[in-house]
Amino acid sequence: MGVKKFFLLGTLLCGIIFFVSNVKAVEDVSEEAINSTLDSTSEVSKSDESSDIETQSINESEDLTEVIKDEEINNAAYMDPRNRSDLGGGNLQSRARMAYSVPTISATNNNTPTKSFVDISSHNGVISVNDFLNMKKYGVTGVVIKLTEYTTYKNEYAASQVKNAKAAGLKVSAYHYSWFATDSEARAEADYFAKAALSVGLDYSTVMVNDIEEPQILGKGNLTSSSIAFQNRLNQLGFKTVRHYSSLSWFTSGYLNQQTLGQKNIWVAAYPYTISNTNNYTQYGSWQWNSRLTFPEIAGKEFDISADYTNTFTQPDNSLISYSSHVQSKGWLNQVTDNAISGTVGESKRLEALNLSLSNRLDGSIEYRTHIQGNGWESNWNKNGSISGTTGQAKRIEALQVRLTGDVANKYDVYYRVHSQYFGWMNWAKNGESAGTEGFSYRLEAYQVQLVPKGQTGPVGSGNKFVKYQDANIEYQTHIQTKGWLLPVESNQISGTEGQGLRMEAIKLKVSNNPLGFSGNIEYQSHIQKVGWQNWKNNYNLSGTEGQGLRNEAIKIRLTGDLATHYNLYYRVHSQSYGWLGWAKNGETAGTTGKGKRIEAIQIMIVRRNGLPPVSNLASWIE
Repeated sequence: MGVKKFFLLGTLLCGIIFFVSNVKAVEDVSEEAINSTLDSTSEVSKSDESSDIETQSINESEDLTEVIKDEEINNAAYMDPRNRSDLGGGNLQSRARMAYSVPTISATNNNTPTKSFVDISSHNGVISVNDFLNMKKYGVTGVVIKLTEYTTYKNEYAASQVKNAKAAGLKVSAYHYSWFATDSEARAEADYFAKAALSVGLDYSTVMVNDIEEPQILGKGNLTSSSIAFQNRLNQLGFKTVRHYSSLSWFTSGYLNQQTLGQKNIWVAAYPYTISNTNNYTQYGSWQWNSRLTFPEIAGKEFDISADYTNTFTQPDNSLISYSSHVQSKGWLNQVTDNAISGTVGESKRLEALNLSLSNRLDGSIEYRTHIQGNGWESNWNKNGSISGTTGQAKRIEALQVRLTGDVANKYDVYYRVHSQYFGWMNWAKNGESAGTEGFSYRLEAYQVQLVPKGQTGPVGSGNKFVKYQDANIEYQTHIQTKGWLLPVESNQISGTEGQGLRMEAIKLKVSNNPLGFSGNIEYQSHIQKVGWQNWKNNYNLSGTEGQGLRNEAIKIRLTGDLATHYNLYYRVHSQSYGWLGWAKNGETAGTTGKGKRIEAIQIMIVRRNGLPPVSNLASWIE
C-alpha cells in the first residue's frame, strides 16, 4: 500500500509541475484524467486514515479543473486556503493544489507582513521547545494549535505541542475545525472542543477559535447564527475569548456576516501571490497571509503565519532575556524572563539542561556553558537558545557561566545566581564568572538571570557565588593505658593499639584545616566505665578520664554548623573481644555499652557530603 501511495503522489505532483510550466495550455488538460488521478489519491488517503478517524457522513468532493480555472487564481491578488479538513481525506489534495501558487517564504525575509503568530496541526507533527524558541527569533510570540474537528477527531500531537509552546514562552491559543450547520450541532462541537482544551493543559483564559471554512456546509444553514451559538456555548463553559477564522471570500460573499460576528473578532485568511511588507485587511483582528513559511533551523516543515492587529494571539515581549530549564522528572519548564526563577526550590530536583535567549531587539549574543555531572565544564559555549546540559541522561548541572558578546556586551552586564543543593541561593555572579559549585557533587536546582545597563548598580546578595570543593581535615589524640598520650594523627589514621590488651582512656579532637571557612566545629562524647555517657566536648578538650584507670567503652562524634552540612564524619573502634566494629556516622554510637569491653583503638575520617563512604557489613555498636 505504501509503494502505491507514493507512486500516486508522485504522479500527482509531476502533473502539477507540468501544469505550472504549461499554464497557457490549461484548457487542453483532460478533466477526466485529472479527476481520475485525484480520485485514486483520495482513496489512498482515506484508507490510511479510516482506522483512526470516523468519517461517516463526511466526504470531500472538489474538482481540480474548477480550482485551476478558479477566477480567484486567475484574476484576484490573493488565494483562499483550501479545505484542510482532517476528515474525509481532502487535506493532501488541497495542499498539493495550492503549492503551485502560494509562495514559499523564509522567516529571514523581512519584506513581508508582520510575523506575529503561527498556527499548527497534526500535519506539523512534533514541534520541540527549541523549534518554538527558534520561531521567537523572528518575532513570533504566539501559536494557535488545532485540537479538534467535528465531534470525532483530536490532534494526537496537541498535548506535546501545547506543552512545548508554553515552555518556550509563546502565547498558546486553540482552534476547532467546524462542521456544524445548526445551532445544536454548534453547541455539541463546542462541548467537544472545550473538553479537549482542558485535557491538554489549557485553561479558561485560552483564546478559542471557530475555524469555519469547510465547503460542504455552505448552503446548509445560517452559518453566522451557528457560529454565534458556538461562541456562546464556549462562553457558558468558561472560555470568555472566542474568535472566528475563515477565508476572506466567505466574508465578502456574505456566507458569514462580519458585522454580526464583529470584524475585530475575525481572523481572516487570504494568501497574496506577491509578498510585500504591507499589512493588509487591518479592519479585522488578524490576517493569515501565508501557509508556507519556513524557519532555517526547522528542516522540512512549513507553517501558516499571521499578523495580529489586536494582540489577541500574541503577547507583548518587553523582556530583554528569556530562559528555560529541563528539570528532573518534569522535563522542560515554561520559559521565564528577566530575573524570574527558572527551576524548582524545595523539591530536591536537579537541573539537567537549560537555554537562554536575548530579545531580538538587542544586537549581539548571550553565551553560556554548564558544569555537568561526570563531564565537567562544557568545552564549547552555547548561545542564543541552544541547549546546554543533557536530557535523558539523569545528569545534574552543578555550575553555570553566562556572558554577553557583540554590541549588547557594550551596553549591559549580565548577572545571574543559582540555587544549589545544601547552599541554597548563592550570591550573584557577573559576565562569565562561575556560579554554583565544583567538586561537591551538588545539583543546581534553580537560577535567575538579568541584564543591567552599564553603569547601573547590579543586584546584591550574600555569601559565595561559587565554591570549589577542598578537603577539610581533623586531628585527634588518644590516651592509652601505660602509654599516656600518643602522638596526634589526622583523618583516616589509627590512634591506639591493637593486640596489646590496652585500654583507651581519653581522647581529644579538633578541626585542623577548614580551607573553605565553613562555620561549625567537631564535638565528641565518651561512654566511660562506671560513669556512663559524659557531656559533649569540643576544641581539643579531653573526653574520658586521665589517671583513673577507667576504660572508654563507646564514643559519639559529630560536626556542627556548615561543616555538618558539607561533610560527613565516619568513625570506628577496635573493641576488646570483638576487634574492629563497623563504621558509625555523624553522632551515631561506636563501641559497646553494657558489655564491660574496652576501646583499644579508633579510626576517624572526614568525607565530603556526597562522597563515597567507607564500607563495612559489621555493626558499629553492640549493647
